[in-house]
Amino acid sequence: MTKTLIIISHPDVTQSSSQQFLLASIKGEELIQIRHLESILAEQENNHFDKRIERACLQEADRIIFQFPFYWYQCPSVMKQWMDEVLTLNLSQKGKKKELGIVVTVGAKKDRYAAGGSVGFGIEELLRPYQALANQLGWNYQTPFVIYQFQYLTETQKQQLLVDYLYYLENGSHYFSEKEQWLLERLVNYEKTHTQQAREWIVELKQEREELVMMLSEMGNEADGF
Repeated sequence: MTKTLIIISHPDVTQSSSQQFLLASIKGEELIQIRHLESILAEQENNHFDKRIERACLQEADRIIFQFPFYWYQCPSVMKQWMDEVLTLNLSQKGKKKELGIVVTVGAKKDRYAAGGSVGFGIEELLRPYQALANQLGWNYQTPFVIYQFQYLTETQKQQLLVDYLYYLENGSHYFSEKEQWLLERLVNYEKTHTQQAREWIVELKQEREELVMMLSEMGNEADGF
C-alpha cells in the first residue's frame, strides 16, 4: 500500500477555509501522514527543524505532497526553511522512486495565469523549481494540483474538488477511467449515507469522459478537413 506524506505550510492553518476543507477530507485515512510545518517549528526551542525526524518521515513515505498557499508566486517562508534544513542528496532514491506532488491554493482567478494573463506565466511554469528539486532527488514529479479561489466555489464544485483531491493524493494522475474505478472501489468503505452522493460523482465523471471523447473526435474530423 502507498504511504503518503503531506507536508503543509500555512501561517494560520486553523483559520484557512481551504486547508480545513482539505484536512477534513482525509480524516481517518490511515496511509496518510500530515505534518504542519509551522506547528512543528513552534515546538522547537532553537527555531530549527529536527533533521533526523523530518528525514525519517520522508524515507518512510512513497508519495510526498507539498501543500501550501501561493504567496507572491512561491511557498511560505517556513516551507523554504524546511527545505533548506532537511533536504539532502542523500535522500535520493534507488530502485522504486518516490513521487513528489504539489497541492497549491491560489487566491487569484485562473485566467490571470493563462496565456495573455496579467501574471505573464502559467502556474506550472512558476512551480518548475519543484520539478527541478524532484529531478535532483530522483523522485517522480507529478502534475501540480491547483485550487483557484476556493472561497468562491459552489457546494457542487467543492464535492468534485474533494474527489479529485483524494484521487490525487493516492494516484497522482487524472485518467477518467482510472478515477471511476478508484471511486467504485472506495464505495465499499463508504457508509450508506454517502453512497448516493458518490454515485452521482461517478455519473459526472462518465459525462466528463464522454464530452472529452466527443470533443477529441470533433477535433479529429476538423483536422481531416485540411
